[in-house]
Amino acid sequence: MGKYDLRRAGAAELAETLRLGERLIDGELASPEVVATVDAITQMTIWNTGDPISGIFLVVPVTEAGREAVEDGSFNPGDPAVRHIAPANTPVFGVYCGIYAGATREARKSVLMSAGDLRLNAFAAVPTYARGATEDGARSMLALGYRPFEGGLKDLFISDPVSE
Repeated sequence: MGKYDLRRAGAAELAETLRLGERLIDGELASPEVVATVDAITQMTIWNTGDPISGIFLVVPVTEAGREAVEDGSFNPGDPAVRHIAPANTPVFGVYCGIYAGATREARKSVLMSAGDLRLNAFAAVPTYARGATEDGARSMLALGYRPFEGGLKDLFISDPVSE
């Protein structure tokens, strides 16, 4: 992620990073406490870019039960059940992308490039899910090869596993 100028958000940056995300989607994200807990479990949940912070990337690797919960609509992105979160260095059965957004063109490029790289190089073998919080977000997901997913969380999109 560093090659795209993204860094893991430190404890001191967490609230500011989440506020930026909420402003960009005009909606609520998980609380800093929840995100800090999920990040401690996964060791890769919240990233940002810029100084001042201008981009956010929030990602939750999920267990098999987590993938099923995303697909049946019982996954709670604002406070996911611990059994749904894949701890660092354990098998991942899917990825839930909470947000990837930027306030500037440069930040948007960084988060989009990081999202694509992570998708193709770290999580190609599993499905990736994201919700279309904004029209621009939905368009970008379609451009990245996501498709609408019926039956799960509201406005859910899926990127199927990438075959080699």
